Amino acid sequence: MQNSSSQYSSLIKEQRQLKKAETMLQSMIDKINHELNQLVVEELQIKSRDAQLSVETTTAKMVKPDPLLDVATCSTAEINQQKLDLAVQDDKLLKSLEESEDDLDDLVG
Repeated sequence: MQNSSSQYSSLIKEQRQLKKAETMLQSMIDKINHELNQLVVEELQIKSRDAQLSVETTTAKMVKPDPLLDVATCSTAEINQQKLDLAVQDDKLLKSLEESEDDLDDLVG
């Protein structure tokens, strides 16, 4: 009787250990899946940015910028009449840069 009781007790103890191991393994699987999903999202974002930048690069090559004044041959008045264009050509590029900065802040912070 005592032998079967000790066997039963050891089986219950082993069952508890297996349940703990199962819980721990499930937690690890969940963490790995979460990290994998984050990497997939990051990969898609990078591919999207690359596609946007390649489109912007090809359109930028098609558009010729205004010729720059040669400082050596220009007068001071001509130089002072130049306007500095700080407008960002495309909002997508600006958003992409902001997202990159946010990602860096998240990594550092």
